[in-house]
Amino acid sequence: MKNILTIAKNTFRETIRDRILYGILGFAILFLLSTVFFGSISLGEDTKVIKDLGLAGIYIFSLIIAVFLGSQLIHKELEKRTIYIILSKPVSTAQFILGKYLGLLSSLVINIAFMAIIYLAVVKFVGNQIDYLALWAFLLNILELSVFVALTILFSSFTAPLAGTIYAILILYIGHSLELLRKAAEKSGDLVKYLVEALYYLFPNLEKFNIRNFIVYGTPPTVAQIIYPALYSVLLTLILLWLANLCLKKRDL
Repeated sequence: MKNILTIAKNTFRETIRDRILYGILGFAILFLLSTVFFGSISLGEDTKVIKDLGLAGIYIFSLIIAVFLGSQLIHKELEKRTIYIILSKPVSTAQFILGKYLGLLSSLVINIAFMAIIYLAVVKFVGNQIDYLALWAFLLNILELSVFVALTILFSSFTAPLAGTIYAILILYIGHSLELLRKAAEKSGDLVKYLVEALYYLFPNLEKFNIRNFIVYGTPPTVAQIIYPALYSVLLTLILLWLANLCLKKRDL
């Protein structure tokens, strides 16, 4: 456990000092503040527009951070050959993977919390009330990111950062389109139905983590909308990290 925490701390410090992170955060802050302007031209729906754009913005910017930092996390260690020094000590590949995962996820949680504070302040300023329901959206955002971080680490363990980024974005797109694809396939032939059904169970269904529309319209999420995605997130994360560990073990380290 000590090895995992040490690697996690070092990874957290490394990611939190990355200049790309502050550039993305800067754009995120500007976007969240600009939602006040978009809300003011929305003909009486200013609070809803601010919530909609704000929650979507936090989700998108947190994903961008995860992609840029996660896709090069393991590859950077392989390229600099520092992984050989780490693994020459009494540290297993599983501990190395888990430490990297926890370090990056901790960094993302801090960034989401920072953006969430700005979002809540903007909503409070415009609507004179704190959007407590948004906390559930932030929680599910973190749960989805925990899966996505594990996915980027998996790709980073066997491919270059650019390829890993493309793969991660592709799976992200498919993961949020599975329900739509399944409904569209109902009107198609049997072959298309079977193909879409295979994709549905093969790819992670990331739309399970999306409750932003409920939050925008002030509808509290049900217990099932929180518990099921949480369990789903834990299961998928464990599987992806296990695969990342296998991929790293197969390399000649």
